Amino acid sequence: MARKTITLLENSGTNLDLVGNAVPGDSYYGFTDGLHTVAVYGQGLIGRVRIQGTLATNPTEDDWFSILIDGMPFKDYNEFTGVEGYTFTANLVFIRATLDRTSLGQTDINTVGYIDKIYLNY
Repeated sequence: MARKTITLLENSGTNLDLVGNAVPGDSYYGFTDGLHTVAVYGQGLIGRVRIQGTLATNPTEDDWFSILIDGMPFKDYNEFTGVEGYTFTANLVFIRATLDRTSLGQTDINTVGYIDKIYLNY
């Protein structure tokens, strides 16, 4: 059973690219199992999603690293509607999610769908 559920990224709305706020990971609260589950809720989503973590207690932009999703440091979505979950183990102090569409050549917000939300359980 999850001890905590947090929103990593809220509705992406009309943003082409978006970086979510840093939220505490399980290590922040002193948990040591490192087990995290992320759920991505998309509506016609076209874009690159990254889940990133840090061990820093006061992270700068240089402190973040990407968590591997299916062996890759990101997940590309192409007109994805639904919910997709990923589980990973890492003792992280903070976690965040990013959405990147411009690196995929997407520039028209009217054709790329959106992220409804990204949840984190641990």
